[in-house]
Amino acid sequence: MARENNDEEKKEATAKPKSGKLKLLIIAALVLLICGGGVAAWLFYFQDKLGTATEAKAVQKIHLPMETLLVNLADPGGKRYLKVSMNLVLSNALTAAEFNERSAELRDTVLLLFSSKKYDDISTYAGKTTLKQETMAQLNRRLTQGQVEDVHFTEFLVQ
Repeated sequence: MARENNDEEKKEATAKPKSGKLKLLIIAALVLLICGGGVAAWLFYFQDKLGTATEAKAVQKIHLPMETLLVNLADPGGKRYLKVSMNLVLSNALTAAEFNERSAELRDTVLLLFSSKKYDDISTYAGKTTLKQETMAQLNRRLTQGQVEDVHFTEFLVQ
């Protein structure tokens, strides 16, 4: 019987350190998991903030108003004309500088495009949208320092 008590004491002595080590291991794993999650959340939060600030600086577009254009439309008899004012959205400041240097050439490009249109071509919403796309395409063929990214008509009068 003394031997049994002795064996049980050895088992308990052996079992306690194992359960103590197991508890310590579980606690350490939980601490690492919580710390790792906190670090990951912190990095995710600040990376998002820093990325947004960088993108905001990189996406600064230049808005350039273009002088009012007055052209005769290509309708038979030449009785209709188009008066257009527009704002161009340019990709960068270099494009704006190039546009200012070559304004006569670029204005001529737009005038030729608009004067080739008939009233039926531009009287609908789809026609105006197509005219915007064609204007961007014609200007972008001539520009070398960037692009026209959008055209906003601020005045559009057909008479």
